[in-house]
Amino acid sequence: IRENQLDQAMQYMEDICDGLDKIPVKKYCENEALNLILSSYLDKASEQHIETTVSVTATDFSRFQIPDLCSLLANALENAIHACEGMSTSNPRYIRLKIYEKNRQLCINMANSYSKEPLFENDIPISQRAGHGIGVQSMISVIEKYHGIYGFFASAGEFRFQATL
Repeated sequence: IRENQLDQAMQYMEDICDGLDKIPVKKYCENEALNLILSSYLDKASEQHIETTVSVTATDFSRFQIPDLCSLLANALENAIHACEGMSTSNPRYIRLKIYEKNRQLCINMANSYSKEPLFENDIPISQRAGHGIGVQSMISVIEKYHGIYGFFASAGEFRFQATL
């Protein structure tokens, strides 16, 4: 949207909405919108035989605009799913997500397996595939909006994303 690619953004939102209508919603927390996003992406991961572990102990989302948190989680999970899809099913394919509160801050820790070494530029993962790379920038935008901090790390076949908002 920031780059005035409105048609692409609208198509992306329509695809998400179409997919969400077909997903049974699992309760991870008290927020229905977050449950919907988590259910949708974790169902996609399950369909791809990706093991998922999710823990949401955070309860206070009141200082955030929920669409921001949904965008942040959707982009992070989509990237993790893509990384796992690129792996052979004979290798462990997993996504581990933990959302909790510490010192009145919302903390997000996510780890996923990968086989293709990610590329980084200025400590930010970048994509060389056409039409990709917008998700990470969207994640950073949300985190910076709430004056948060973030980090992306990769080593020994595990990619980690951490954020505190």
